[in-house]
Amino acid sequence: MLQFGSYAVAADVRAHWNNSSQILLKLPAGFYASANTQFFLDDASSLLLDASPIQLPLIKIESGFAFLSTAHLSLSQVDELIRRPLQVKISNNSRNVVDVTQIHFSGLLDELYFYDANDLGARCFGAACTVKLWAPTAQNVRLYVFRRSDDPINTAMVLPLTRGAQGTWSTSLAGALEGSYYLYEVTVYSPHTQKIETTFVTDPYSFSLSLNGARSQLVNLNSKNTTPALWNSLRKPPLNSIKESVVYEMHIRDFSATDSTVPTSKRGTYLAFTETQSAGMKHLQSLAEAGLTHLHLLPINDFGSVNENKKEWETFLGPSTNLQEPQSIIGGLREKDPFNWGYDPVHYFTPEGSYAVSGEGESRIREVREMVQAVNKMGLRIVQDVVLNHTYQSGLENLSVFDKIVPLYYYRLDDNGIAHKSSCCWDTASENRMMEKLMIDNVLHWAKVYKFDGFRFDLMSFHSRQTMDKIYKAVHALDINKDGVDGSKILLYGEGWSFGSLHEKSPQDAMTITNSYGSQYGFFNDRLRDAVRGGTTSSAEKSDQGFATGLFFDFNHEPANRGTPGDLNIQRDRLLHYGDVIKAGLAGNLRDFYFREHLGNTIRAGDLRFRGTPVAFASQAIETVNYVSAHDGYGLWDAIQAKAPFYSYGRSPSLASVEERLRMHQLALSIPLLGQGIPFVESGTELLRSKNGDQDSYDSGDFFNRIDWTGKTNYWGEGLPPAWKNINDWSFWEPRLKEQALKVTPAQISRMDKYFRALLRLRQSSDLFKMNSLSEISQHLHFIDNDRQAEPGLIAMHLQDTSEELLIIFNASREARYFQHDLLHQPWRLHPYFDSSIDAALAQVVLMPTQNSVQIPGRTTLVLHLNSSQRIR
Repeated sequence: MLQFGSYAVAADVRAHWNNSSQILLKLPAGFYASANTQFFLDDASSLLLDASPIQLPLIKIESGFAFLSTAHLSLSQVDELIRRPLQVKISNNSRNVVDVTQIHFSGLLDELYFYDANDLGARCFGAACTVKLWAPTAQNVRLYVFRRSDDPINTAMVLPLTRGAQGTWSTSLAGALEGSYYLYEVTVYSPHTQKIETTFVTDPYSFSLSLNGARSQLVNLNSKNTTPALWNSLRKPPLNSIKESVVYEMHIRDFSATDSTVPTSKRGTYLAFTETQSAGMKHLQSLAEAGLTHLHLLPINDFGSVNENKKEWETFLGPSTNLQEPQSIIGGLREKDPFNWGYDPVHYFTPEGSYAVSGEGESRIREVREMVQAVNKMGLRIVQDVVLNHTYQSGLENLSVFDKIVPLYYYRLDDNGIAHKSSCCWDTASENRMMEKLMIDNVLHWAKVYKFDGFRFDLMSFHSRQTMDKIYKAVHALDINKDGVDGSKILLYGEGWSFGSLHEKSPQDAMTITNSYGSQYGFFNDRLRDAVRGGTTSSAEKSDQGFATGLFFDFNHEPANRGTPGDLNIQRDRLLHYGDVIKAGLAGNLRDFYFREHLGNTIRAGDLRFRGTPVAFASQAIETVNYVSAHDGYGLWDAIQAKAPFYSYGRSPSLASVEERLRMHQLALSIPLLGQGIPFVESGTELLRSKNGDQDSYDSGDFFNRIDWTGKTNYWGEGLPPAWKNINDWSFWEPRLKEQALKVTPAQISRMDKYFRALLRLRQSSDLFKMNSLSEISQHLHFIDNDRQAEPGLIAMHLQDTSEELLIIFNASREARYFQHDLLHQPWRLHPYFDSSIDAALAQVVLMPTQNSVQIPGRTTLVLHLNSSQRIR
């Protein structure tokens, strides 16, 4: 805190040079501008005005802001000023400084220094390498080149860089330096410290890195060192249209870290996907053959939370002597173990080194390409999870990059120049043109260099609809002949939750579900998820029941419930409402789809409300991603373990059996797979995967994130979930984890796996599951009621085209029930892909065409099939 005149002033950044003619200054609270008040640009090194400060004419004062003119400054003056230790000072005309603040330049830089060429970073092409960095406010930039990644700083070749018109610094190097490592030495005034700082920093456009991202590397992305054999002739698995997509979410370490059929050196790495005979790859192959189309990988760009030096790793996989021990041991290893989801980006253009067999330098590039080759060869396309809304560190922290080069520019600032952190860390400012350019460049880089087939965007609401539209257009402009990639087949989807720093500032601009209509991005449909499961992803609502988990029909009487009333009449009404929400989701969550809701009124799906917001938001089905679990929150099996009756008062038996829970699981998973839109499945869900009640396993080690691809176990009951996220829920989970009757058998896991693959085959067997437009879905999909009256926990969906008809009925009741409708006079049969060989309960289905009726077993998804030739005219 500094004292100027009568004002106590903190080290802040309240001045924004927002264009070439204006500075916007937030005035101190209670500040009064008199006729003698003057405003100046001046050097930061003095607490008094310099001999020749630059006066800023006052345009106006409005709402606590002073609008100051810079129109009298020439462009050459501006170019010189932005590289000085500059502040805005307020004087009372007697040269006394009564207020002073730092300046940030994002608007000005966007207007005068935007650089649109595609040559940032270091690029080698055999005979030469070029290096280019955008740093318009830097006073000087030098390049340090090292032959080895660990060479001392004083052994580097030091080269000056030339500053260009848009504030780029560049030089050319001999091609013989390819493979060398480099750092920038950047000298720039930092408002963070109010000093001119000279720091070494990696390249924000690094395409390769040394271990732990300590140094950038000069690489040729087309050399034999980075390119596996046959890479340029890679053929993609067939995909006629995005609407055929079915996505399976995977974390790199989850896939193979504990798979004994993978060589030890490859476990937890990209190259585990090249082991075609491993248990995991055989399982993925079976899913691909059944109809899975895309493998979604959690972030694989360089992130900061894992040490890439494997020699320093410590891990724990058991065994343990008691339920508390695993999480206690893992808690002590969190800083040393290799596990993290990776939502903490440092370098956006380079693969993460901890997932590489060799994390040093360019080998990680080759390994990712080999992974893509192997996964594509088995028939799956790959989606990359991209996290462009924040960075792991900022300022002068060790793993900060942006702020050491152009301080404050890349982050979203409040009126005091403080970076927003609503994402978790430092929110990036995609409204600033060079950050937006970096996002577009980044997605195109992964699409062209690594041939990824889709991108899932973390927290899209932190970016504007305008920015995301630009990314969509850039991706879909990719041409197979020019770019080696068919942009029309690249899948784009992500999170559109209504929160975050941009949404708070400009909710009408943020890329939220509310603003998503017509975007052609897929959005996660949390409405369907929560209606199927009950509650939300919050641990406080872990036991609240939904459509598939016993609401009304099998109330759990659980004291932990937070949103479920004990009154069964209210539960009945809620279940009917949930049915309407699910119907909208099954129809692709199309905003303008009309259907009859449970009260008998025909309504538009976009007018149906769920938790106070519109249920339906999409203009076409591909804008909806239907799911019942993802890496966030509880997996589906753990959610069911929390919601199914557990020694419930008045129930017989008081404990819902594993078989009953399995049927809940089947019913829940069938809904997104048999609806319009893009189905999304968390890896291992089909194997009843459990994380032992861990609500957020991002840093819970391999132990709590294991998947047994052989199907021998789902690891339930092996440890209390980690205390740092779950200790308040231990009293809830401990008796359940100890209950031996809740353990599943290999046979039950196998049945669920078979059931899931049948759902995939069923979906891919018919175009009726892959409709997209409103007109198509409205014409071919209708919901019908039992004897024209809606019943709780019963959804019947009729699909029809010229070649076939399908009648799909979801029965959430614990008991069998009858469904009657005129359509049932036809000679319906169980679908050949979904009969009693898939679900033994389907043998209990009784078709009664003379009575226009069918009997459906409890907690069952029934799929009836009718060819056009079989119809009774």
